[in-house]
Amino acid sequence: DRKSGSSELSQQSVGGAEPMKGSGRVEQAILQSSPILEALGNAKTVYNNNSSRFGKFIQLQFNEKGFIEGGRILDYLLEKNRVVRQNPAERNYHIFYALLCGADEEMKKKFQLYDPGKYHYLNQSGCVGDASIDDAADFERVKAGMVTMEFSEENMVDVFQVLAGILHLGNIRFVTAGGAQIEGRKILQLVANLLSLDVYQLEDALTKKMMVMRGEEITTPLDVNQASDSRDSMAMALYATTFRWVLKKINSRIHGQESFLFIGVLDIFGFENFQVNRFEQFNINFANEKLQEYFNKHIFSLEQHEYNKEGIQWVEIDWVDNTECLDLIEKKLGILDLLDEESRFPKGTDQTFLAKLHSAHANNSYYVKPKVSGTTFGIKHYAGEVMYDTGGLLEKNRDTFRDDILNALKDSRSDFIYDLFEHMEPSTSDQQRGGRSRLRKKATVSSQFKDSLHSLMSTLSQANPYFVRCIKPNGSKVSNRFEPDLVMSQLRYSGMMETVRIRRAGFPVRRLFEDFIFRYRVLARGIAGSSRDVAGSVAKQFEPSEVHWQLGKTKIFLREHLETVLEKEREKQLEAVARIIQAWMIGFLTRKRFLRTKRGIVLIQKIYRGHFYRKEYLKIRRAVLVFQKFARGWSARKLYHRLLEEKRLEEERLREEERQRKEEKQRELERLEEERKTQEVEEMRARLAEEERQKTAAQELKKRRSEEESKRAVAKAREIERVRKRQEEAEREARKRAEESTRMAEEAALAAAEEAERLAAEQSAMLEAEAEQAAISQIAELDSALRAAEEDSDDEETVSLAPPGPGSELAERRMSELPPGIEEKTIEGYLTMKAGSKWKRRWCVLKFGTFMYFRGKQDFVRAGWMEKKGGGTGTLSRRNWKKRFFVLRDDRKLSYYEKDEEAAKPLGVINIAEAKDILDHGTKKANSFGIEVVGRVYHIIAESDEDCRAWVSVLKKMQQSSDVEVKLMKSESMNSRNAVGTLDISNIESCTPLESVSKPTAFTIITADRVFQFIADTMGDMNAWVTALQPTGLGDTVTGPSAVIENGWLIKESFSKKLRTKRYFVLNDQGLDYYKSTDTSVPPVGQILINSLCTVYLSEDATGKDASHSSFIVNSRRRFYKLTAKSHADAQRWVHSILDVIDCRPPIITPTEKLIDDIKDAKPKEIEAIYRINPILCYTSSQLKSSLLPLPYGNVQSQKAKTRGYGTLQEEALRIFNSLQDQESSGDPIPVIQGILQTCFDLPQLRNEVYCQLIKQTNTTQLDSIAVLRNWQVLACMCSSFLPARKFLRYLRFHLKRYQDSFPHTEMVKFSNFCTEAVKRTRQRDYPPSREEIIACLGRRELTAVVHCFGGGTCKISINSSTTAGEVVHKLSLGIGVMDSKNRFALFEQCGDLSKAIEDRAVIADVLAKFERYEAHGINEGGRRWRLFFKLFCFLDINVSADSLESGFMFEQAYNDVIQGRFPTAATQTLVRLAALRIQHDVGDYKSGAWIPNLETVYPVKKKVQKEEELDKGYTLKGTLRGLGKGTLRKLKNMESDDPTQKLADEAELQAIKVSVTDQWKKLKGMSREVAQEQYMDVIRSWKGYGSTLFHVEYKQDNRYPKELWLAINKQCVALYKRGDLEPIVSYPYEQILSFGAPVANTYKLIMEGNVVVSVETPKVLEIAKLMKAYINAIVKERRNSELPARR
Repeated sequence: DRKSGSSELSQQSVGGAEPMKGSGRVEQAILQSSPILEALGNAKTVYNNNSSRFGKFIQLQFNEKGFIEGGRILDYLLEKNRVVRQNPAERNYHIFYALLCGADEEMKKKFQLYDPGKYHYLNQSGCVGDASIDDAADFERVKAGMVTMEFSEENMVDVFQVLAGILHLGNIRFVTAGGAQIEGRKILQLVANLLSLDVYQLEDALTKKMMVMRGEEITTPLDVNQASDSRDSMAMALYATTFRWVLKKINSRIHGQESFLFIGVLDIFGFENFQVNRFEQFNINFANEKLQEYFNKHIFSLEQHEYNKEGIQWVEIDWVDNTECLDLIEKKLGILDLLDEESRFPKGTDQTFLAKLHSAHANNSYYVKPKVSGTTFGIKHYAGEVMYDTGGLLEKNRDTFRDDILNALKDSRSDFIYDLFEHMEPSTSDQQRGGRSRLRKKATVSSQFKDSLHSLMSTLSQANPYFVRCIKPNGSKVSNRFEPDLVMSQLRYSGMMETVRIRRAGFPVRRLFEDFIFRYRVLARGIAGSSRDVAGSVAKQFEPSEVHWQLGKTKIFLREHLETVLEKEREKQLEAVARIIQAWMIGFLTRKRFLRTKRGIVLIQKIYRGHFYRKEYLKIRRAVLVFQKFARGWSARKLYHRLLEEKRLEEERLREEERQRKEEKQRELERLEEERKTQEVEEMRARLAEEERQKTAAQELKKRRSEEESKRAVAKAREIERVRKRQEEAEREARKRAEESTRMAEEAALAAAEEAERLAAEQSAMLEAEAEQAAISQIAELDSALRAAEEDSDDEETVSLAPPGPGSELAERRMSELPPGIEEKTIEGYLTMKAGSKWKRRWCVLKFGTFMYFRGKQDFVRAGWMEKKGGGTGTLSRRNWKKRFFVLRDDRKLSYYEKDEEAAKPLGVINIAEAKDILDHGTKKANSFGIEVVGRVYHIIAESDEDCRAWVSVLKKMQQSSDVEVKLMKSESMNSRNAVGTLDISNIESCTPLESVSKPTAFTIITADRVFQFIADTMGDMNAWVTALQPTGLGDTVTGPSAVIENGWLIKESFSKKLRTKRYFVLNDQGLDYYKSTDTSVPPVGQILINSLCTVYLSEDATGKDASHSSFIVNSRRRFYKLTAKSHADAQRWVHSILDVIDCRPPIITPTEKLIDDIKDAKPKEIEAIYRINPILCYTSSQLKSSLLPLPYGNVQSQKAKTRGYGTLQEEALRIFNSLQDQESSGDPIPVIQGILQTCFDLPQLRNEVYCQLIKQTNTTQLDSIAVLRNWQVLACMCSSFLPARKFLRYLRFHLKRYQDSFPHTEMVKFSNFCTEAVKRTRQRDYPPSREEIIACLGRRELTAVVHCFGGGTCKISINSSTTAGEVVHKLSLGIGVMDSKNRFALFEQCGDLSKAIEDRAVIADVLAKFERYEAHGINEGGRRWRLFFKLFCFLDINVSADSLESGFMFEQAYNDVIQGRFPTAATQTLVRLAALRIQHDVGDYKSGAWIPNLETVYPVKKKVQKEEELDKGYTLKGTLRGLGKGTLRKLKNMESDDPTQKLADEAELQAIKVSVTDQWKKLKGMSREVAQEQYMDVIRSWKGYGSTLFHVEYKQDNRYPKELWLAINKQCVALYKRGDLEPIVSYPYEQILSFGAPVANTYKLIMEGNVVVSVETPKVLEIAKLMKAYINAIVKERRNSELPARR
């Protein structure tokens, strides 16, 4: 056995050299991984306490300098069986014991860990500990290693929690009770909690098997052995996937560049031969047999081949060849082949397998058949003969990891467990689109082991191997003991003896001639010749006999003796040369030291002299400075005094001048004041005289003016008219002169431009004429071909020449429709494009599968027309708004132009990098913003509000983003909204060069309705464009031959023209091509492109297999096709073939989905950058153009979707998004929420899409927005109703956590917290929430459910959206004190006499939602309401205390059965007494004049009985009362009709019964309420079958029994009664019942011992089966409890 420590030593020795910086960290990490892998992959065996139970292949990666820079660990052949079973004296994997011994108390309490001996998976072998193993210390080393490997605390807890779950999973035991049943619910609940599984789903996965037959799911119970196998397979799968996850985590930590070579170290288990060898030893020895073959191939076979190839004379040695032994094991009809065959055979056993082995291989020399028949067989391995025991061989080989278990694990709420099984596909994939199921053969354990072994051998075959054999010195595992026989046997069966023998006989040392001469060149001095001759001469000097060496064709072969002689002589020669070199080196170094010392002395002298003379210079300099200082001071003082005197004189002169100016000014003011006063007096006198004169003149003129007034008015009007005309003529003359001067100036300016344009036009016309002449014939042929094939044109895609609306949704939609990797296909450049009759130069870009052409080069981040305030020098021009074309480039400068031409000169430039702020509202005008720079604010108005917000967002990002992010923003700016036109390359039918002599770089693009012509600048550019624009760019068509999957004639219907054309269709791996004939060498008429979102299904007019024709629908991206085949079988074959093509197409990933994947693996800083750069993840007020996630094409085919009128999934997704946006304007949000939830329940494919829409619409900083609040409310309701797929669930949790961290203490965060808690507990539901539940979710509170019981009692219980009926029953039982009761209670759905038990796993909120629907559709009995009812379900103990609460439940249920006619008695007197007792119980003593108003409340009127029978016959409520059709409503209403034929008797007879009851009542006077109840129950208990639940059934199997029967189910047996009889016709104890169930609808079948079969018809098969199962489980539990004291 190879010990794992050897691999660690190998790693240390390889990395022992001095490492470079950073390489030590990798080496330490690789070494620290050993404790983790040893704990998870090693175990104690008989011969080794630390045996590797898996193959570990460690790659140590080296860089160009020879240092370790990374590593990788590959695992092979993990022994999964050891997890669930071990051989005697062996242990399970170390990690289990380390966990139990090393975990702290908190972890033990959390995971409920105990001693190893208490776990079934650890105590089977009888060995749970070893004195040489310190499990607690191993656990600490494992945790330390995990810390070094950068395991987070959460990762470590997840791993240990799964390991604890595996241990507890092994303790689940099964008992037989109508199939396998789990013995204890407590351990099951513990496992479910540790693995985060639904306890009911886990129980079903372990005890039931689900199969899909003809599209229907069939569930069958497993027996105990099968259930145990399911449990073990689940444990093995959990451990294997956890092991691989840990290994992947380690590899991510030690991963290197892988750019250079690596050294691999393989550590694997060795050959094993015990007293009893089982399946594990067979696999291990098979692996060692393969490794021995590999060893032989390199040590023996290649050794001999090398000698033969080089022509060396030697004697070949025989060695053991194990090829035949391997053929016996793995070849066709070998042991492994027979083992797999027998394992898959349902009735295969270990004995039949052994018989097949003896029959097939008895004559094989390597097969050993025992002389005495038994359960063993033997194989003669290279290491010796080994006998294997076949006991349990088939059981261990069968991999019982069923799809049910896989689905249950995938549904785990733990992200860690989901990640373990995320990429594991089920063996059965139900293809709903084609209505078929495809089965994948499940690999057995041996086949998995074989595949892993072959993978290992493939890895080894690519390496240059070196073998290290680990030898155990003794079998006792103690130190200082050597057992020669054991060591010799190991050397012999490991092939070491043959290796030594062949090495001794051959030439172990071999070197190429050049290498030999290079190494021993000191011995070849003076020898000339070829390399072969020189090598031979050197060898001959030391061994002339040529015995120990030979010359081959390219190498010289030496024995070790001669190599030793050569090495010694070489060392001697090199030593002599080294001495000479040393002498010269010593002299050189001594002289070098002398010269260095001399230079040092000279340098010291130079520095000292400089220091001395500088000191003298500084002394003199200081003295000079002193003299200069005093001289400058004297001169400055003298100048100061002179300037001071000049200043004083100047100030005196200024003061005098100021005084004179003031005096002069005062005199002038006085003079002016006198003149003003005099003038005022004169003016006053003149004004008075003038007023007097004017008064007199006015009186005189008054009369004259009145006469001349009319004349003057006429004259004045005429004069005004003449003046106006003269002014207009003058203005016209002036304007004419101005226009003439302007015109002459413009004509002069345009003359030169027209001349230049004329010359350019002439040249362009010449080029155009040549191009048209050269291409006219080809274009004419293409146009005619297009017109001829117009009716057959695929017309699936259309070309969009108009720029799309604002936003980047088009590019997002293009990305969503492309396969992975297409977004990286980008090409851009100038092309000359023909537009009409002119050729125009355009900037063309191919990106995201869209070909776009622009007016100019897109070297900017954003561009567009906006209005800018100001721009001129005048006052008015600065206030005007001018329309300008703005361009923002990646240099952070915003330029604005008058035109949007490429050569236009900028009118101005705004440096955004230096801007102070970007103002959201620049002015009071709408859609405005501002840019504040130093000294100015630029006011700008965008074209729309969205455009304004986009500009502000981009400008702010430009200020804050790094250069890398700016470049990314620039690359994203090349979208279709700025383009002149766009073309989806999926529309391109062909793209070919034009092949014109005059235009060699021209090419054409042909679509379904247009031909485009382009001219590239160079031939290379043309080839690049033609290659990129080929239809294969999307992977939807092929350019070369493709394999034909299906072909034949089909009728293609054109829905637009109502045409039916017959075409020859060919299906390949890219799509459907159709032709006019069977000649497929010509181009196809059209093509139906197929990707992973296409759907295909048989149309509704395909009536059946006998139909002469059958049609099917193919849904592609833009339209659907209806194709008709000759027969139904042909149509099915086409559908299945197209489905296979769809499944093989690469999955389409939308930008949203890709960004979600990026966020999962990104770091926190990278996540914020992703959100900042990608607005697709954030809130938007614009409508979506396409869905966020890829959705299948075509209409939904479910019957529910058709009846509700749903369109395509894409349409419904957009409709839901529009509903989310319209919520703000709606007064009541509940109808909108109900509509969205109903759509998600009807169309489950939309659930992920709607979750992504809501996450998008809640990812905003607008915390006070009503629309955002509405979106959070919808998200809260969805989180309470259903969960998305795991990837999107993880994204949802991340979104909620991010929101809680970003906006704490806000109203939105309350909804986020509510959603976080809801997703932890949400269960699968069948109905959308009721209105009351939605209101509770909007209020973030629990829902209140009212539970009724007999006697009118009610109880209000708070529930959430995931509370189950079992939890409510537990809470009620605990509240009323019946938890210790042997009888079992349950919740029932009840409406009048209708009653049906609710399963424990049913969600109560679902039941309430169903009640709401029933009320809305009027489905009820007699107008009564549906309600929850709490009562007894199983009667396990009918003798309870009379004063107990339980007796009250029994009394009320017995009374209810009597009233409904379910009490077997033919005596009317008994019924009368029961009625009287009930009245005495309810009313008390009879009083004079008392009367019974309603006899039906105490007496079983037969009308009720007949009505119940009619209900059972004609009205079937399947499942849990889910029918909501019109028939159900009609039947319920019919039951309310009062048919006269069903009445028991006339009024007189009813009156007589009332009299009898009244008389009996009178006799009970003085009887207390308790006594009346007790006597009532005594009458009921007098029936021997009391405690039975009666079901109305019909027996139509034969004439043995009456047609109308009662099927009675109680604790002891199942019995058949004739309705109304006291004694059963026949009864069957549960021990005699072999199986029970419903083989067909409404038919219940019992199979008893002796092949007795009873089949009855009843609509209540589910209730009967549920009740029988409950009684059987109770019986098993009771027996187990009674056996426990005996065991103790």
